[in-house]
Order: sequence, then structure tokens, then C-alpha cells
Amino acid sequence: MQIVLDTESNPTGPLSNFQIGYVFFRVFTGANLFFHGFMRFVNGVSTWEVPTAALFADTFLPMPLVHIALYLIPPVQVFLGTCIVLGLFTRWALLGGLCLFFIILFGHVVRMNWSGAHISMHYGLYYWILLALLSQNRLSLDARRTAKTNEAVPAG
Repeated sequence: MQIVLDTESNPTGPLSNFQIGYVFFRVFTGANLFFHGFMRFVNGVSTWEVPTAALFADTFLPMPLVHIALYLIPPVQVFLGTCIVLGLFTRWALLGGLCLFFIILFGHVVRMNWSGAHISMHYGLYYWILLALLSQNRLSLDARRTAKTNEAVPAG
């Protein structure tokens, strides 16, 4: 049995099913990241940061570095999640998301939290898929910006 995915980029005309699927996958992934960070602000970042930092007390990581990293995670999640949902600077937002999940994976591994590491690996895979299929990102602010740039450049 052979499965063939039609990933031909279609810059004009109606969106392909693959492009529609990409949009939903991108929006779901971005919304998940956005709300992870946003809800930490709603509930108070310290409500999440303090007990999470305590989990690192018996590791080799310096606690000031742990606190800084944990306080930076929610705003980064909100920013990257917003960019991914809107399809704005998508490539860089996805690369930022991969870096974020590498840092989170590192935190899980240092604590030997293998189930948390497993979940981080899944997120890494989602971001890799979105990055690998970036040519399908037609319904996005990036595609709109590119179209306007191409209209402004005279042919010839």
C-alpha cells in the first residue's frame, strides 16, 4: 500500500484540502500554546511558577536561572502562540516554539520526568510538521504580506 500526500503548493485558486488542514492544525497548535501562557497570567504567574520551581530544588540547575526561565515562559508562549494562530512570521514563530519545547524538554529530563519529556517530544513533532509543510501556509498573514509585496514589485 502506498500513501501519497499532494503537497503541491497552490498559490492561487481555491484552497486545497491539504492547505485547509494545515490552517486548522496551525491554529489549534498556536491556540494551545497561547492559552498555556495566557491562563498563567489570568491565574497569576507566581501561582504556577513557585510550585514548578520547587520541582527543580534537587537538580544541578541554579535556582535563579530556573526562576528566570519559568517567568519568561508564559510571555513567550503568548507571543509565539499569537504569531502562530495569525500565521504571522510563522517560520520564526515555529522555530521559536521548537526552541521553547527543547528548553521545556531539558527541564523534564533534568528532573527525570519521563512522562513530561514524552509530551514535549509530541509538541516538538507538531512544530516540526508545521515547519516542514510551511509551503501550505496560504491562509495566513504571511501569505497576505507576500502577496502585497509581489503586487508592489513591477514585472519585467
